[in-house]
Amino acid sequence: MVEILDREDVLHRIRQIVANTVGPINIEISESTMASQVEGWDSLTHVQIVVAIESEFNVRLSSSEIAQLENIGSLVDIVCRPKR
Repeated sequence: MVEILDREDVLHRIRQIVANTVGPINIEISESTMASQVEGWDSLTHVQIVVAIESEFNVRLSSSEIAQLENIGSLVDIVCRPKR
């Protein structure tokens, strides 16, 4: 059976992961938020966030998927896609 995740729930959980990784966030994180808009989100925290998301949602992001991430919505898309 394929588990279908609710986009809002996924977004909420990703917000928590980002806050736990970079510390207090001074903006509202939405699907259109880009890493460059979040203070403290640098290359090291980017890797930490990706690893935390992979662990939280039991997904694996390929290097090409990581390179193509445009914003938080891109992460939500990957997490919400049907599992193969």
